Amino acid sequence: MLNDEELENYRMAGKILAEVREEIRALVKVGAKAFDIAEKSEELIRAKGAKPAFPCNISINEVAAHYSPPANDETVFKEGDMVKVDIGSQIDGYIADTAFTVAFGEKAEMVPVVEKALEAAIATVKPGIDVGEIGRVVEETITAAGFKPIRNLTGHSLAPGDLHAGLTIPNVKENTGLKIQAGDVLAIEPFVTDGAGYVEDQKKMYIFHYMRDVPTRLRMSRELLRKIKHDYSGLPFAERWLAKQMSKLRLELTLRELVGVGALWPYYVLSERSKAKVAQAEHTVIVTESGCEVTTR
Repeated sequence: MLNDEELENYRMAGKILAEVREEIRALVKVGAKAFDIAEKSEELIRAKGAKPAFPCNISINEVAAHYSPPANDETVFKEGDMVKVDIGSQIDGYIADTAFTVAFGEKAEMVPVVEKALEAAIATVKPGIDVGEIGRVVEETITAAGFKPIRNLTGHSLAPGDLHAGLTIPNVKENTGLKIQAGDVLAIEPFVTDGAGYVEDQKKMYIFHYMRDVPTRLRMSRELLRKIKHDYSGLPFAERWLAKQMSKLRLELTLRELVGVGALWPYYVLSERSKAKVAQAEHTVIVTESGCEVTTR
């Protein structure tokens, strides 16, 4: 079980993130720039007394996850776009994670469906249930509305300094044998599509995670890895956060080199297999003796 200090940190991180989510939601409009939304969300998290737990993800249309605008990104939201914003905060390593979708016209009916699936999943949470039971409820809610869940995207458990702490929370029915317990902290995040229901890696990568020290030939690579280890060794970071270190081209090449030698783990942009649009919703919950407490309401 969590002690009082741990509970307070989780709750405060969630409260801050809920406030930021609603302030950012109001800014996601046709004509707004993805880069500005990402920067503003992270700025607000810091201003309210927390730190980003990971780079702001802004995934549009068929892109489901892991797109964090790079420096000088000129992407602008357009009529017909489906925009997913996924943000995280942390206080002393205690993490909150939430996401929402704004649809400008086409396929907008997927948004209330994914929100309903999230609420149904939250209502299912209690100690002793198989995580696959959460997936069953998500899948049944989504398919009853005539859509599909993304089968190979999941929620995840959280731990201090650890965004993916061991448990995965499926969005389809599975018999995993893994049961949740009181004190577990979970990020539940259904994804809805009218496409194939699977995502695939793209070649682009804008988010990374420090893995280990590896000898590199170039001094610039060694210095960048040293900075990354010092500043971001526990949690994911964005290419954008390092943009002042060197030129855009040099930074891209250096990050790719560090990925190639195994020093960094890349989060490849994930897109729906059939290029269909995707909607997402997410909350963080603490499992209690009788159910769960949502920290990001």
